Amino acid sequence: MPLSTPVPAVVRSRLRVERLPRNATLWLDGLIAVAVFVGTALPVTFSQDGKFWHILVAAGASLPLFWRRRAPLLTTVTVGLAISILGLSHQLPPLPFGPLVATYTFASLSPSPWRQIAIGVQAVGVVVSLVVPGEDPATFGYVGMAYVAAYSMGIASRGRGDRIAVLEERAARQEEERATAAARDRNRIAREVHDIVAHTVAIMVVQAEAGPVVARTDPARVEKTFEVIAESGRAAISQLRRSLAALRSAESDEPPSPAHGVGDVPQLLGEARWGGLEAALRWRGQQRPLPSDVDATVFRVVQEALTNTIRHARASMVDVLIEFTPHDILVTVTDDGVGAVDAGGGYGMMGMRERITACGGELNIGSGPDGRGFMVNAVLPTE
Repeated sequence: MPLSTPVPAVVRSRLRVERLPRNATLWLDGLIAVAVFVGTALPVTFSQDGKFWHILVAAGASLPLFWRRRAPLLTTVTVGLAISILGLSHQLPPLPFGPLVATYTFASLSPSPWRQIAIGVQAVGVVVSLVVPGEDPATFGYVGMAYVAAYSMGIASRGRGDRIAVLEERAARQEEERATAAARDRNRIAREVHDIVAHTVAIMVVQAEAGPVVARTDPARVEKTFEVIAESGRAAISQLRRSLAALRSAESDEPPSPAHGVGDVPQLLGEARWGGLEAALRWRGQQRPLPSDVDATVFRVVQEALTNTIRHARASMVDVLIEFTPHDILVTVTDDGVGAVDAGGGYGMMGMRERITACGGELNIGSGPDGRGFMVNAVLPTE
């Protein structure tokens, strides 16, 4: 599996299963040590020249394998020395089982410098064990091949372990990235819902509160007031459906429906006017198509600024200026009210700042000209 491909959950679970718990490895090492002892001691037991101390040496050439994972090099030296003693006593088993297991262990667990030292020491021990007793030259061949095979298997196991570690680390990184992406999506959805619901509810509340007054002073406008309330509700439903459709399209790879943009700003000001505000919209510079994220952010900035003005500022006038410069678009919303209490740290301003920052822009909020009212100023790069 290439490192650039994702690691499925099934593969990750298999990798974890292959890591044996500590108690299981202790039992496994104990069984290996006992099996090697039996294979090393049996030839001594049935040998005519075998002595009791040969069996003790056979134990020294096998039982230390129980500690092979904790001290691989010390275990290699111990069993190698014991098997050399058996060789000098002409009591070698068919194969040096203990040193072969130890060779596999230090090849798979020990760092490179210690592996080289262990290979050199072990080579000397093997040569002494075979040359001094005058073993047949053919013995050198199959014993040497056995050591090479054991070392190669250890190196292969080491490489496999390193690869498993890399895959598990990559899987952990992908889990973290998925969690981060999920949190980012939750924040984005929260911003969308807040912008849609807060603005629409503010317009509807203002219209509903103005309804009784209009009914007494201008009965002809009553029907239009209810039309604005209904239209605001339908617009909110439409925007919520558009946001949910965008989420579904992200899951199914379908193109999302277009979001609101600069072209919909006049509609926002029309709703504000029906709420009793004197709303003015001014344009500067040569208008041009904007990147989709910048286009949507301009709309949301104006929407949130108007929402704060309607809900908190007690303003009678709001001015919206959208200016196109060669490299940026500037959005300035100013009212003549008392200031928006949401400006400090509410969810609306927080979401607005996150949107603008995500586009690489800047947000400035504060008092309007001459210290009156409240002003929201956003600068968004268009390139």
